[in-house]
Amino acid sequence: MSKARAEAGFTLLELLVVLLLIVLVTGVFTTSVGGGFGVHLRNAGRTLAAELEYVGQRAITTGQTQRMVIDLDQQVFRVEELPPAAHAEARELPEHAEGLDLAPPLAEAVFQPVDGQIGEWHALDDADEVSFHEIRLADEAKHEGAIAIGFSSDGASDPAEIWLRDDGGYDLRIRLIAFTGEIRIEEPPPEGP
Repeated sequence: MSKARAEAGFTLLELLVVLLLIVLVTGVFTTSVGGGFGVHLRNAGRTLAAELEYVGQRAITTGQTQRMVIDLDQQVFRVEELPPAAHAEARELPEHAEGLDLAPPLAEAVFQPVDGQIGEWHALDDADEVSFHEIRLADEAKHEGAIAIGFSSDGASDPAEIWLRDDGGYDLRIRLIAFTGEIRIEEPPPEGP
């Protein structure tokens, strides 16, 4: 190859190196910028909505009341269930009717963590970037403590709004519609809760 021809253009190797650098820079830029526009928030919201949907379906299939407990102080959640009622022991009736109590016995609702991974406390996906900001139950906003959202065996759920916030200040609302158990993911206007 003559010296004039070699100086006239680029080699294939040089072109491949330049293209590789362009691809790498574009990939790094897209990843760093894309994370700042609520990507982690949307991912965490979709995952939490899927977990809520699972708890609702679990209540229907098992016939047992379920609930998701969210600890706003620790930023963790788990699923609990109300175990089936134990059969009351047969008691001997009193001699006189005035001593007879006709009211059914009051049973305390003692929920227990569900067996398996969903019954253990765990954080949101992308918990470094996303947190529980607020939970609204019956138009009452909660910012601290443990909050339980119930799911009955007929498919209904407590009306609730779960507000997630990412480290960039973006909000996402997950709404649970009473009676139907429908779960909606909504991006509110910038003013948020």
